[in-house]
Amino acid sequence: MMELSASLTQLEAQLALLAEHWERFTEEELLALSGPGRWCKKEVLGHLIDSAVNNYRRFVLAQIEAPPLKLIPYDQDAWVRAANYRQVPSADLLTLWTSANRLILHLLAQIPAPTLAIECFSLNNNPVTFRWLIDDYVLHLEHHVRQIIHEHE
Repeated sequence: MMELSASLTQLEAQLALLAEHWERFTEEELLALSGPGRWCKKEVLGHLIDSAVNNYRRFVLAQIEAPPLKLIPYDQDAWVRAANYRQVPSADLLTLWTSANRLILHLLAQIPAPTLAIECFSLNNNPVTFRWLIDDYVLHLEHHVRQIIHEHE
C-alpha cells in the first residue's frame, strides 16, 4: 500500500501526464475504437470523469457516515452511453476530469491519518480500509491514463 502522500503525488503526475498527451491527439484518434465493444479515448476519459464523481462521493461518505461504508456499484457502460462523451469537446473533457481530480486531491489532502483506517467494503464485499479505496482509485486512474496514451500508437 502506498503512503497517502505518494498516492496524491501519483494522482497529480497522472493529471500532468494526460494533459501533456491529450492535445496531441486528433479528433479522429480520440474517436477511434480499438475493437468491438471497446470505448474510444474520449469515452475512456468520460469513464474516468464518472469514476471521479462516484469516488468523490465515496471519499466524503467514508468520512461522514458511520462505518463501515459499503460501496455501491454503478453501471459504467450505461453512464458512458448516457453522457455521450463522443460528442463532448475534447478540451472540455480534459478540463472537467482535471478539475474533478483537483477537488479529490484537495479533499484527500485534509484527511487525518486515523480516518484512513476506517473500514469499508469493496464492490466485491471484501473488507478494506478507506486508505485502500484511495490507492485503488489512483491505480484505476493510472491504468486508464496509460490505456489512453498508448492505445492506437
